[in-house]
Amino acid sequence: MLNFHGRRAIVFFALMALELSGCATTVNTPSGRTQMKTPIRVLVVQAPMAVDAARLQAVFIPDIKPALPISDERLQQAMKHAKEHAATAMKSILAGEPRFTIIVPPAEEKQLIDRIQDQGIGSAMTQEEADRLKEATGADALLRFDITDYGLTPRSWRNGYIAFEVTSTLALAGVIAYSGHAAAKAAAGIYLTQETVEEAAEAYAGFWALDEVSRPVRIKAELIRLNPVSTLWKTSDTGFSDTSLSRLVKKVGVDERDRQLNLATDEAIRKIASDLSKAFERKNPEP
Repeated sequence: MLNFHGRRAIVFFALMALELSGCATTVNTPSGRTQMKTPIRVLVVQAPMAVDAARLQAVFIPDIKPALPISDERLQQAMKHAKEHAATAMKSILAGEPRFTIIVPPAEEKQLIDRIQDQGIGSAMTQEEADRLKEATGADALLRFDITDYGLTPRSWRNGYIAFEVTSTLALAGVIAYSGHAAAKAAAGIYLTQETVEEAAEAYAGFWALDEVSRPVRIKAELIRLNPVSTLWKTSDTGFSDTSLSRLVKKVGVDERDRQLNLATDEAIRKIASDLSKAFERKNPEP
């Protein structure tokens, strides 16, 4: 069991993660942006959900010990709901932004749309594909997005935090060992092992607390101009549900968990829509 300082670290880390969550990673291409007149006719497609079976299982079926395959019907149902809710929310929220007009693709172009969205975020689109898409739908640009983390703190946060803790621990242990005394070197080795394990445990306990309270959902998105084809903008944002610390001391029911996930998805998408709209506010951005 963690001591008072350990529990305090959990709370601090959870609050820090909430504070940092508002920071999106955004890259813009100003020269391309200024060449597009608003409202921009945007075709929205969703790439395959980039969440593995183990993490989905941790959210939806945590009490089952054996690892489930991604083909498990329960995980498939969870993914289906996540994708459908995100697709509806993205189109609805973007439609409320005056700088964009959401294009509904004709049914007969489903095969083309499916091929484009299955390529995934960051995949290169040929000019031939872009021309065909523009001709078939009348869109000026393609907004492609995917869900990278669903109901658990983003992996990038975990990796970054643990890397920071291990690096700082190594540095401190090195200072201890640098004295050259044999006892100090032995103490440094013990400290390195103990401190790294303790910090990792506290960090993951903090992530668990954040997961239970706010069910983070992270979404990546990119805007691709069709003529000439180029990626004008990309971002990633993390959304959270409403915050209730009582979720740390009670079992969260299925309905409440699903509501949390929907709210977190909606918030992530609102941030993305706002970021994208702001990218076209500046008429003369710096190159």
